[in-house]
Amino acid sequence: MGFKEMGEDMKEKHFLAVSGFLVILLALIWLIPIYAMMSTSLKTQEEVAIQRYLTPPQKLQFSNYIHAFSALKNGLKNSFIISLSSTFLCLLVGSMAGYSLTGFNFRFATPLFFLIVVVTFLPYHIILIPITQLLKNLSLLNTYQGLIFIYLVLNAPMATLITGTFFMKIPPELEEAAILDGCKPFKFYLKILIPVSLPGLVSAAILVFIQIYNEFLLGIVLTRGPDVKPVMPFLAELKGTQIAQWHIQMAGAAITSIIPVLVFIFLGRFFISGLMAGYGKG
Repeated sequence: MGFKEMGEDMKEKHFLAVSGFLVILLALIWLIPIYAMMSTSLKTQEEVAIQRYLTPPQKLQFSNYIHAFSALKNGLKNSFIISLSSTFLCLLVGSMAGYSLTGFNFRFATPLFFLIVVVTFLPYHIILIPITQLLKNLSLLNTYQGLIFIYLVLNAPMATLITGTFFMKIPPELEEAAILDGCKPFKFYLKILIPVSLPGLVSAAILVFIQIYNEFLLGIVLTRGPDVKPVMPFLAELKGTQIAQWHIQMAGAAITSIIPVLVFIFLGRFFISGLMAGYGKG
């Protein structure tokens, strides 16, 4: 090995060492809030009042989690019903719209797809009053149906964008061969396109589910009382009214975060493979 190759090898090792150090440093910085949350969730009210959030608890208070779960269990049930139903409908509508926009050559397909991209990134807060008025006129305020309908309207463009982008990477020869075999468009969508595009659909489902599950403002504005209110407004109420019960709220935050963490643990490989598959074909 010559001096030039040795020098390049040393530079590469130095770059990898620096990169590894930066990744570990950033990971530790990112984990500090999680550690503070877990530490606070296991402390007493007196320990929290000292405001030393990074010091470990003197005695583990698992009763905080029992208290928090008791207050959150109804909200968790509501969030499961709303999030799963909305995600399924968003995926159904979004995948069909994505297939229509990418699989059929009609005049306004490209402008419409661009419009969907724009709508996806617009904050829904700008239409909060019309949304509330619409549900009031439809007698859907404070109902599962009203929340599911609004989450469908707001998140279907995201599902359309993700699935449509993935469908663009599917070889057109696949559909041409199916048409030659007498396969109708809807049958192709249902029997061939959906199974082939499963990683992309799972990626869209994960993003939509997490978006709906973590949503806070609509859960407050469009509900009255605990009957259909999602879990995030319940979590905000855990702090208390007279004394800030941060230890209870942090225990509740840990409980509510379990669902997204489990989603990424069990479906993360599908999410990554969906992204890689979407970008790897062309």
